[in-house]
Amino acid sequence: MEQFYTELNILKANLGKNNTLLTDNRYDELVEKILMLKCMKTKKEPHDFWLLKRYDVLIVQDNRKLIFPVNENENILCYIRESELYDVLKNTHSSIGHGGRDRMIKELSNKYKNIARSVIELFLILCKPCQQKQKGIKKGVVVKLMFFNKFNSRCQVDLIDFQSHPDGKYRFRMVYQDHLTKFVILKPLEFKRTELPQRSLA
Repeated sequence: MEQFYTELNILKANLGKNNTLLTDNRYDELVEKILMLKCMKTKKEPHDFWLLKRYDVLIVQDNRKLIFPVNENENILCYIRESELYDVLKNTHSSIGHGGRDRMIKELSNKYKNIARSVIELFLILCKPCQQKQKGIKKGVVVKLMFFNKFNSRCQVDLIDFQSHPDGKYRFRMVYQDHLTKFVILKPLEFKRTELPQRSLA
């Protein structure tokens, strides 16, 4: 947690005005300001209208939550305090089985308004179980290239099926390609078996 908040402070400095995080003091200030504006009947300033378009307060059992103004049938999107950020990210990440960035963004965007993509990416980078999982991934099998310096020392053989359009008694075509020269030989075949079928003696 300490490392996350240390890195978060660096990230906030880089984001500058694009930072959407709310400190506890700023969160409480906004709650008080919005409640006051909603009760105020005198003339409001332009900035007051901007705040009311961006923030609202939901009171549940004396608990005041800062939310994004929504219509009746829309999902409630909460603003989150910076001090609660780590726990929310950790619980969400665990609930989706340590899913990746896109799954985290989808899950969080249905509940919260002010968690930026860069913050989610920072958390994922610092997630120890995910780091261990990445280290445990085995590298794929390395295919060693084979080189040949003699004609017919190695080849590739394919069989083309022409049973739907046979040429007389020939229903298959063998394609032989030499690895070294890429020389191709085509040969028509009656059967695809290595041995000819046994004919009756009658």
